[in-house]
Amino acid sequence: MSDAAAAQDHGAHDHSKAYVKVLLALAVLTFITVLVSRYHFGRVGNIGVGLLIATVKASLVVMFFMHLKYEQRWWAGIVLFPLLLVMIIIGSNLPDTALNGPDSMKGDPNRSDLISIPDPVIKHAGKAGPAH
Repeated sequence: MSDAAAAQDHGAHDHSKAYVKVLLALAVLTFITVLVSRYHFGRVGNIGVGLLIATVKASLVVMFFMHLKYEQRWWAGIVLFPLLLVMIIIGSNLPDTALNGPDSMKGDPNRSDLISIPDPVIKHAGKAGPAH
């Protein structure tokens, strides 16, 4: 079957039942997200559970609403390769952001010179101050 015939065959199918199932799955996953948000699994656990649910929801949207499930398989590589690159970039930045958090300078007097102390706030002169 040629690509044009496959495209016509794909267009002839009614996907409304699949769309309703995906919609219900997204609603259930949103409800699960709300339920899970009420529990504390630790910082890494909360982030992991949140990313897992978000990945499943995004995959459903990409596969069904963007019709990638019905496309040629090489399109998956075009979609997944940039996603892999984004994950590598985010993953390579995690150690840097974890090591340079707000508490990273506590207990190390030799590194206090790297933190610039903000200037004190200058109070507004208001009515009691000198005339402008």
